[in-house]
Amino acid sequence: MSLYELLGPTAAATIALFIIALVMFFIELFTPGVGIAGATGLLSLVAVVVMQLGWGQPRVALYIIAISLLIIILGLVWIIRSLQRGRLSRSFLVLNEKVDGTSVPDVAAAKTELVGKTGVAITTLRPAGIAEIDGKRVDVTTAGEFIAKGETIKVLKADGVHILVAVGSADAPETDAPVG
Repeated sequence: MSLYELLGPTAAATIALFIIALVMFFIELFTPGVGIAGATGLLSLVAVVVMQLGWGQPRVALYIIAISLLIIILGLVWIIRSLQRGRLSRSFLVLNEKVDGTSVPDVAAAKTELVGKTGVAITTLRPAGIAEIDGKRVDVTTAGEFIAKGETIKVLKADGVHILVAVGSADAPETDAPVG
């Protein structure tokens, strides 16, 4: 029995749409965008299955679904392997460089150096906002009070990245109010 006899009266259309679906899936893998190629491939594959269920043989539709899933799974395995150890792992698509940046402990240590210093509220603190302390703009929080923009503030406590401030100058009393 030949392939044309097995596929029935829709043999040419089935083969053409199946090839179009595979080509569109391959194009979708390597082109950025909104998925037009992938959607076209999926619609082509659905059309092949519907043609075989309606005018061909249902058994062939199941074969086509199984072959399609097998090709997709093998393609995914190949891509994942290539991303991990193959040619794609050395391409511009995979970020291999180390990203340098400030870690949270470094930031927290820098914030503790601000305790006892005075600054100016750049924004209205209700209770959080931005202040300038030692020439640096930092996010600060009050213990609940409202501090107007431009008022002098004093850093009372630094807990991690949270900075507790109050109105006043260098002689303002310290507090153990919770931060955040």
